[in-house]
Amino acid sequence: MKKSYDKALINAYLKKAGCEAALQELRENLFVIRYDKGEFAASPLHNTDLFQIVVEGAIHIYYIRHDGSVYSLANGQKDYLLGDMAPFQKEPGSVYAQANGKLTCLALSISENRERLLNNCLFLHLICQSLTQKIEAITKLDAAPATLKQRVLTYMQYKCENGRLAGVEKAAFQLNCSSRQLQRLLNQYQAEGLVNKLGKGTYQLTANAPGFHGGVYAAASQHAGAGPEKD
Repeated sequence: MKKSYDKALINAYLKKAGCEAALQELRENLFVIRYDKGEFAASPLHNTDLFQIVVEGAIHIYYIRHDGSVYSLANGQKDYLLGDMAPFQKEPGSVYAQANGKLTCLALSISENRERLLNNCLFLHLICQSLTQKIEAITKLDAAPATLKQRVLTYMQYKCENGRLAGVEKAAFQLNCSSRQLQRLLNQYQAEGLVNKLGKGTYQLTANAPGFHGGVYAAASQHAGAGPEKD
């Protein structure tokens, strides 16, 4: 991720964006962020505190449930908004926004501009349009197909603190499987070097686990609208 505060570049991108009027009063607070493929523009794991508009490239938006299943929400392109709910939220967002390739966004700090944003009628109108489109799209989506093997790794990476699963029975309940099924998979992953056993019922993901360094869920966008696969 790289930031740029070049005024000429910011003005050029703002003129091409579909929200120039809404952000005109905040022009001096805008900056450019460039992401490489697989980098997260937004994530529950990192509170970015940013409102962003995609100006070049595409981004995959998805949500991960507690059972490790992945819901592909959108593939955002030019003028897609990130952080549009953040001015109204007290807690960090729950979705992941991951660059599909080279990605460029216009951005501004929400905490530093919250009052001005909430008093900007054009900005609020922009947010209403964005959220309406997203809600309509989300109601038509299903979980991306995933096997229990995939969901266990996803669960450990995104739902277990620092990739550490503590308590097989508790995790099995979240994953909608039996403790015996989960234990078999953990034993298999340990043999494959994907997890380390730290103690009774406690397992730690290793750097060998698929997706541990990001980018593993880019393919999930291809399955939007498909029904979940039974284990």
